[in-house]
Amino acid sequence: MRSLALLASLVVVGCSSDAPSPPPSDAGSDAPVAQPQPLGGPCSADEDCLAGVCLTSSYGTPFCTRPCEATAEACPAGPDAAAGASLCVGFDDLPNPNAPAFVGELRAFCVPRCTDLAACDAVNPDWEACDVPRWLGDQLYPNIGAIKVCAAPSFQGKDPVDPALCDWEKTIRPNDPDDANRANLCRSYCGYLDACKIRPDGSRDACCEWGCFNRMEVEGKLNAAWRDEVTCFVQHHKSYAGTQKVCVQEPIDCGKQPEDPTPAAAAGP
Repeated sequence: MRSLALLASLVVVGCSSDAPSPPPSDAGSDAPVAQPQPLGGPCSADEDCLAGVCLTSSYGTPFCTRPCEATAEACPAGPDAAAGASLCVGFDDLPNPNAPAFVGELRAFCVPRCTDLAACDAVNPDWEACDVPRWLGDQLYPNIGAIKVCAAPSFQGKDPVDPALCDWEKTIRPNDPDDANRANLCRSYCGYLDACKIRPDGSRDACCEWGCFNRMEVEGKLNAAWRDEVTCFVQHHKSYAGTQKVCVQEPIDCGKQPEDPTPAAAAGP
């Protein structure tokens, strides 16, 4: 996704802290123009980002970033973020030499700083945590104190999923019955969402299943609340005789409306 020309262009615009205005829509077209995303925002291609870099990696779902050199230090201002709004995080020197290698196109990149998870969600709903920089639970920079960044721990150590393909099944751990059960539960849940027209027309089963599966385990721990919520809808879906009754009655029985877990990066236009 990157090139030498792109890195050169970042040097030219890196001193500006103001985001450029979105491009105007084509004359005579009613189609909305996608807003380029700031640092940390969801993306599926470089052109989705203000700085022109959409990173696919095992740090999280694809997000907008830019390369940096001074790890553990604040990133300079750029077209996508003000000075000090992000931290340069690198994965060349991991705290645990036995940990799986980091997978991604950049070894050092800017990650949004945060005070709480709500701050991360405001930029990108795919973030799962606001914490000190870590890799597989080990703190990367103990010497910088409690500086927190947005993260998605459930992706760490896994082969990154392409949001255009949603090839999530390769992340299921072989010979792990818990993973197999959670995967089957998510397939059933996303099938229900499709039957009741809760997901947008044309959305892909695999992308819904990918988002559902990643919510089942966060930071190495079972997300029991999400599992129980999904299980309720799946069980009620099977218990009613007709699709119409399922789609009307089910949210009442489960106490809330069903949620589409498709990651923002894979949701499409």
